[in-house]
Amino acid sequence: MILTITLNPSMDYVYRRDTFVLGEHNRFENPHKMPGGKGINAARAISYLGGDVICFTTLAGLNGEHIKTMLDSEKFTYINHEINGESRNAITVMHDGAKQTEIVEAGPELSTKEEKEIFDQIDLILNNNSYKVVTINGSVNSRNDSLYLNLLKKIKNEHPDIFLLMDVSGQQLKNIVNSKDIHPYFIKPNIVEFSELVNKEFADKDELIHFLKNFDTNINLLLISCGEHGAVVKYKDNIYNVEIPKVKVVNPTGSGDSTVAGVAYAIDNDYDFESMIKLAMASGMSNAMEKGVGVVNKEVVSELIKKISVDLIV
Repeated sequence: MILTITLNPSMDYVYRRDTFVLGEHNRFENPHKMPGGKGINAARAISYLGGDVICFTTLAGLNGEHIKTMLDSEKFTYINHEINGESRNAITVMHDGAKQTEIVEAGPELSTKEEKEIFDQIDLILNNNSYKVVTINGSVNSRNDSLYLNLLKKIKNEHPDIFLLMDVSGQQLKNIVNSKDIHPYFIKPNIVEFSELVNKEFADKDELIHFLKNFDTNINLLLISCGEHGAVVKYKDNIYNVEIPKVKVVNPTGSGDSTVAGVAYAIDNDYDFESMIKLAMASGMSNAMEKGVGVVNKEVVSELIKKISVDLIV
């Protein structure tokens, strides 16, 4: 079983227009609306793959009530922890071909008391069921830059056999990667996020691969997504180049979350390494071909897997 954790959920609105001009009046058709936040998107994708998943989230205010109503119609089960404030909105505008403009609210700030209550409830959830995989996904609005590191430590110390996947960024991710005593099983920065993490820019995959040869990490599985150029993976002591086919992109939002979903599903179902990476990449690509966020088509995934290569570099 898989548990996804979303501490900053959102109501997602996706608008589409041939052109979008700043400083002018832009009229749109009604948006595509879905509950969002990386863990919610990942849970949705896992459910489309046929996985056994529960989503833990934190909702607030009237917007939170609206999100709950929509979550009730999803294919997965969710557990909500009420917090103060108002759940955020996230607006994506698809325009001018494949361009994507986003307006994302910060979301309610968690208090120290709420953080403790959330940790306690997650612990209770893990004690009440048998989970093989836990994914911690997305942003958190907290003054505590080590919140995710503390959550990681709590889960690893009390449930050492769980595979912990983390799809986070910024200072929260830096503190996790720089930790000397405890690490997640998996992280998935994109190439820009990884550049920020190591304070180095990469012109292409070749430069990234060269850097990774000397990059020391205790994280078992590091997947660095490179958009249409596929990905580079460091798994234990080996480095792999992942090539993907071109697809018609409809909405790339949620593709990274769907990639994480593929990894979680593969681990939960005992896939081998190469099959796991192919499923992960195909899931992300399938999402990009859909209007929805975290929406994956299993038949499309099966066809894409045949066209993905995972090649050992070193």
